[in-house]
Amino acid sequence: MPEAINRYGATDVGRNTSFPNKEEHSSVNVRAIEKECSGLSLWLRVGGLVSVFLFVGLALRDNSYKNTYQFNRYMYESSKAQAQLSVKDFHDENQAMFYDDQLVDHFGGNTATTWSNRYYKSINYFRGPGHPIFLVVGGEGALDNGMLYPFVTQHLAPRFGAAVIQIEHRFYGPYQPIMGREATVQELLTLLTPQQAMADMIQLTKHFKDELGCSQYDRMSEHYCPVVTVGGSYPGFLSAMFRLAYKDFVDISYASSAPLKLYDQSADQNVYYDIVTKAAERESEGCADAVRNALEEAETKILQTSSIQEAAKSMKLCLDTIPGYITTLKTLEEDLMMAIGFTFADYDMDNYPPGPDTSLYKACQIFQSESDDALSKVANFFQFLSEDPAQEEGYPGLVGEEDKDCFDLDVFLPDGKNARITTSDWSGSGGGNDGKMWDFQLCTTLIDPIGFGENSMFRPTRLWTYEGLTKYCQGRYGEDVVPQPYALVRNLGFDDLIAQGASRILFTNGMQDMWSGGSYLESLSDSIIALNFENGAHHSDLSHVGPSQYDTEDIRLGFITITNILSTWLDEIRAEAKEN
Repeated sequence: MPEAINRYGATDVGRNTSFPNKEEHSSVNVRAIEKECSGLSLWLRVGGLVSVFLFVGLALRDNSYKNTYQFNRYMYESSKAQAQLSVKDFHDENQAMFYDDQLVDHFGGNTATTWSNRYYKSINYFRGPGHPIFLVVGGEGALDNGMLYPFVTQHLAPRFGAAVIQIEHRFYGPYQPIMGREATVQELLTLLTPQQAMADMIQLTKHFKDELGCSQYDRMSEHYCPVVTVGGSYPGFLSAMFRLAYKDFVDISYASSAPLKLYDQSADQNVYYDIVTKAAERESEGCADAVRNALEEAETKILQTSSIQEAAKSMKLCLDTIPGYITTLKTLEEDLMMAIGFTFADYDMDNYPPGPDTSLYKACQIFQSESDDALSKVANFFQFLSEDPAQEEGYPGLVGEEDKDCFDLDVFLPDGKNARITTSDWSGSGGGNDGKMWDFQLCTTLIDPIGFGENSMFRPTRLWTYEGLTKYCQGRYGEDVVPQPYALVRNLGFDDLIAQGASRILFTNGMQDMWSGGSYLESLSDSIIALNFENGAHHSDLSHVGPSQYDTEDIRLGFITITNILSTWLDEIRAEAKEN
């Protein structure tokens, strides 16, 4: 671990910036003592070990008290900063705003055609020009419910006197660059790209800076407002790319669960579902074998039934909602197994804080039941999904499913012609129009190789290939759509951040999150830092709840460390301005 990490406080960050495993530290100390005592009599060695365990226990207890004190002090300081809010300056941060001058095409030369880009802002704690702007990056879903991350708006913003702006990604949500009709494939090829999305971010942030009275590019000005981008998952990737591609405009990136190595094609395609498997086993011991055995048995039984209808009945699937393209038992089996895989992945992403109340744990219990056969377990799994309101945002068709006695398989279908359950994204595209837009993006330049390997609990094993992706995408959108897996990394150069001169990028990862398999887990320099949280799931540090008493200790310390890192970098920016 680089020594630089130690200066950011909350120093209980372990090797490789992950938090220490208490049992591992205990065993290390015991082994060291045993070595020292190798020449002593047995009774003395036993007594020494007892002393060691007592010492370690007291040390861990004291460390826990220290960490609790640090977190409580952090929460107190946040409350103190929040108390400075003036009622007369209050702005409802969940009120939708619209930037009507957003260009439809930033690179085509047409500056006359614009659209209304939805965004949200929070200026309640802004202490005027010279203070930071946090830009929260939207991603592959509509932003219908206001600000996403209380950690940013209720903790970071008041501490730094910052303004916050949150942008909705083009083509996601009801407000589109092409309004009144469906965008053509050619239009999407030109307009639905990460580069266009980042250009949207520049234009909106410049507008916001003007509104706040901040200078645009002059870092020497006392009115300069440093821009800190924040995002989780694909928006985490965009956050890092925005800092990398526009260093003169963006000062700091905070990128949580950002799968850069997945998008640069260097990650192992099996790592995604391997991590889901390990996380499920960690949550409920025996889960991996139970799921693996049940799916192998279910696969055999489905293929041995006399018809699609008979197989569907055995798993309580609604016969009238089986997609028309499913004309063979093999296709039914493959797409059911895919749906089970990416639903487990969704549960893994949400598996925080871990415990018996999570959907991942409950899904494991369905497959670990000793009283049900394999097809009944599949049926119960989909029934459980239909009753889970947390999944309705990604799959709008699930609304109302809890009242049915069978499961609508078509809830997994994104909008558009030739839609399938197995899409361009084997981690799941989602349903509705947002699902279609994400499916399209992963058919162009945002390619994520994800397969089912031997070590995962999902069956049958399934190899992901570029050829298979191309066949799917062209069958869905036409021959003009050709996946370009290396176009994005060649354009942005994110496969070698050091060579690109990157700096002040903070990567955070939940180690139970499968996206961590495609993320940076080690710091690359003093200013490209990775923080890993052993109990964290998908951007658990950027949850929709924010810091609370329910957070695990590693995430609690993470909030403190993240704040200290951002504070240090902001101080450096101010110091550099004074020096020049």
